[in-house]
Parts: sequence; structure tokens; C-alpha cells
Amino acid sequence: MENTTYTTHTLSADAEHGIPVYLWEPQDEPAAVIQIFHGLGEHSARYDRFARDAVHRGFAVCAHDHRGHGPGTDKLGYFAPDKGWGLLVSDGHIVTEFLQDRYSQRDLVLLGHSMGSYIAQSYAMRYGGELTALILSGSTWPPRLLARAGRLAARILSWRHGKDGSSPLLDKIGFGAFNKQFEPGRTELDWLSRDPVEVDAYIDDPLCGGPYTTGLWIDLFSGLLEISTKHALQKIPLTLPILITGGSDDPVGGEDGMSKLSTNYEATGHANLTTKIYVGGRHEMLNETNRDEFTNDLFRWISTALSNQ
Repeated sequence: MENTTYTTHTLSADAEHGIPVYLWEPQDEPAAVIQIFHGLGEHSARYDRFARDAVHRGFAVCAHDHRGHGPGTDKLGYFAPDKGWGLLVSDGHIVTEFLQDRYSQRDLVLLGHSMGSYIAQSYAMRYGGELTALILSGSTWPPRLLARAGRLAARILSWRHGKDGSSPLLDKIGFGAFNKQFEPGRTELDWLSRDPVEVDAYIDDPLCGGPYTTGLWIDLFSGLLEISTKHALQKIPLTLPILITGGSDDPVGGEDGMSKLSTNYEATGHANLTTKIYVGGRHEMLNETNRDEFTNDLFRWISTALSNQ
């Protein structure tokens, strides 16, 4: 694999926020562009291995750090004082416009992982016509009752701690008993991957794993409620190729959660839908023990989606 490094760019979202963008590019004109929305409590540079592989295959890859994530952020785990979820979605579209200017007429594949998959669905409800394909990794069909309860708790606790304050109770509601099925575990984050090297890298990264503010939880639970109705899914173009994929043992969704998500897409008439579940896989399939298999399957699916346009 060629020794590819990324370039960094800062895009203006508003007077108070610049969007940190990471761009991996092949030497020649790319076959297509892959835009990445990363998950909660991580950052874009963690996708370097995947991006370099993609460049080797002729793709350009672009990822940006969400508000409250990545180096240089004013406050880790805090989106904005108000309407944070909508700002995350609009930030993503500003990055898309940057890519459209840079790569005119190139197909665009959006890959959202975990929280990024939820943002990607909100994005596709607004801007789905600009996408060639959509990949939802480590996702699930959100339980609306839990999301309502979580948002109510977050609002109450924000009165006590402020929107930029944190609460262990909210973290417990948000992450629940994710590690329980892997106990006795080596760490509290064994649910991320079966590869201990990757789990340790996450633990040792000061930009991973929080903290998370009450304001973030309000926004996140609100976002989950926004995307978890059939009416909402119907806003996503019915012909858009969609891949739902992840590990069967992922406590965020797993086989049950991804199957429910797929069922709801089928019920809303999304005919170009693929669901691929990896037995034994945990939350971060790009960092799993079988990550090469997962990555190769992603590119096979992308190639098929592009060739069918």
C-alpha cells in the first residue's frame, strides 16, 4: 500500500466554528469520493488505515471532526449551546459542498459509523439526492422509549450541571451495560473490538471516550427520535443504495438492532438495501480482528453500487 498521508483543511461553518477536515487523495483523479461521519467519542484520524486502503483502490476519502471532537476543540463532548444536532448535519453538508467543488461530477458515498450513522440518516433525509450510496456501520433502530427517557433525564440534569456540564448517570443511560456480555473482561471497553491492541489504542487516545456533556446527550437523544419513524425514513430517496453492516455481538445494535433497522427500511420501500452482519464482530468492524474481510466487502459493495448507477 502506498504511503499516503492526509491534508487538513478548515471550512467555515459560522462565526464561531471552523470544521476540521481531513482529506486523503490518490495521485490521479479519484474513481469516487467517500465521505465519513465518525462516531461518538472518537475522531477522524482514526480512519487513516481505511482511508489509505481506499486511496490505494483509487478513491478519495474525506472525514471531518464533529463539533466537540478531535484536536483543538474548545470543549470535548459538547456540540453547541442550542440545536446541536442540526448543526452536525449542516456541517456535514458544508463538507459535501467542499467535495463537490473539488471533485465535480464524482460519485459520493457517505459512510456513517455509530453516532455518525445516525447523523448520516438525518443528512440523507435532507440531502439524500446528492448521494450515490449510503453505508450505515455499527448502527441500530433506536428504541424510542429509551430515547425519550434519556432526553428527559438530560434536560433535567442540564438544569443542575449546565449544558456544558457532565453527568455519570447520563453516561450510564447512554452506554448502559455494553460491556456486560464480555465480562469478565480485560477492560471496560472490550465491547469495541476483539483485538486488544485496538482497544488499548482507543483507551490511550486522549481524544477518545469522552467526557460527554448533558447538552450533547440532549442533542443525541433528540437526533435518535428524529430518525426513528417510518415517516422520517421515507424522506430518504427510495432508490438510494443502502448498506447496513456491523458485528453480530455489537451491543449498540448487533444482529437484532441491525435487523430491525433493515426491516424498517424495507417497510418504507427502500428496495436497494443490503444487510451484512459479521458473526462474532463487535462495535468497530474497521478495527476488528477480521477488519480486512470487512474492508474488502465494503469496497465490493461500493463498486457494485457505483456500477449500477
